[in-house]
Amino acid sequence: MSLLFEYRVFLIAGFVQTLLMALVVALGGTTWGIILTAGIRSPWAWLRTLSNALMELFRDVPLMVTVLLAYFVLPMAGIGLDPFWSTCVAISAWGGANAAQIFRAGLISIGKAQRETAAAFGMTGLRGLILIVLPQAMPVIIPPYVGLLTALVQATSLGAVVGAGELLRSGQILIEQTTIMKGGSPAYVVYGTILVVYFVLCRLISMAGTQVEKSFLKPYARTPGRTEIVDKAQDVASTVPTSA
Repeated sequence: MSLLFEYRVFLIAGFVQTLLMALVVALGGTTWGIILTAGIRSPWAWLRTLSNALMELFRDVPLMVTVLLAYFVLPMAGIGLDPFWSTCVAISAWGGANAAQIFRAGLISIGKAQRETAAAFGMTGLRGLILIVLPQAMPVIIPPYVGLLTALVQATSLGAVVGAGELLRSGQILIEQTTIMKGGSPAYVVYGTILVVYFVLCRLISMAGTQVEKSFLKPYARTPGRTEIVDKAQDVASTVPTSA
């Protein structure tokens, strides 16, 4: 533990980088997911086909491969990104594709009658979506979406593969330097600490997600039929991977 204290500044810098990366991929993945969902539900057939193709492409390609492609191939197209941003772009693309599947399942769970009722009260288009459809879809969306967020946080560790200065890479450098300079490997202590850090981060996200889910479920607490529908729809949305 003395080693961790001695290099605490170095490790904290890696931890901060991990937090920044997690924030970027969460925002980027959510935004990309919303864009893909809008495309999938578009009235234009060509846009639906393109959006579905992109969603399946990014979901089916291994995330590690996507990270390597973003770092090594994008510069050939004139898009040079540093390790941090290439990792964020790759993980956001993967996360957005999975988020689109979650959002789509949540919106499908709301029956046509709800949209017709909203339209009858003059709530059409975006207004009806925000005020009527989304509040009912959120209990379906939140559980798998929170699982996706924890997967995105875990996926930031892939930045170590291309040299991003996040927590795992900082730990690897510390282990290598300590082994060379002092002899003996502190891998058990360093990796064990990193494991605990990721566990705490993901646990906090899960706890926050549970509280948000409860707030959206309150209107349905005394509606057993609606609760059963939500449970079934959540099963459909849970097809998203929970790890990278």
